Amino acid sequence: MDILRHILGWNWRVRRLRKRWDRLREKALKKKNPVRVEALKRLDVITPNLTTLEEQRLSRMDKARISKDVEISMEEVRVLLDTKPEEMAAASQFKKMQSQQKGI
Repeated sequence: MDILRHILGWNWRVRRLRKRWDRLREKALKKKNPVRVEALKRLDVITPNLTTLEEQRLSRMDKARISKDVEISMEEVRVLLDTKPEEMAAASQFKKMQSQQKGI
């Protein structure tokens, strides 16, 4: 398997990231509103990094840094998509209460 990755090169990894991004976007579009909006916002933030990887010539260090950042961000989106809308609403309400208490 490592030989195939070496032969296919960097573009293989970028295509895999784009495919994973597409799947997450499809899942996000199927979710209900509070989770859906947040997931789509986060995916929109990831998009410029993916296009940079696809279209520009970068050094190995830059490619590795950007791709790792994209992977971490997509993992966060995946976890977000696994949460239920009720849990997300409760978490936002909890954060709001905490910020009000700090203001006192």
